[in-house]
Amino acid sequence: MVEKFWFNKSDEFYSIAKEMAERGHYWFSCFASQQSVEFLLKGIEMKYTGSHTFTHDLSELLQKVEKILGVKATEEVYQACDFLTPHYTISRYSMVTSYDKRKALECIKMSEIVRNWVNSQIKP
Repeated sequence: MVEKFWFNKSDEFYSIAKEMAERGHYWFSCFASQQSVEFLLKGIEMKYTGSHTFTHDLSELLQKVEKILGVKATEEVYQACDFLTPHYTISRYSMVTSYDKRKALECIKMSEIVRNWVNSQIKP
């Protein structure tokens, strides 16, 4: 049941992403969007293997989940992962890029694409 920790954190980060976008903390919204997906994918790994890959690369985690579940993700899901991955780092160093409402909402949308795909494959 350790995977419940990961799934709950994923849901919390998703809620935080939406709240931060509403409150104008756009960089934090993108960070939380990335983390919501990372925790979800790592939760799948924990559920089925008892461990998780030590990476923040969402496409790498998605490949592991595909193997575990015996399914293939769509190109849209991979693109969403590729879009979100850099926000783990660059959102925390916002002097590298600017964050605005449009970018925050795009991050949330990308996290929803991955979350919806995962939920269509398995009920965490």
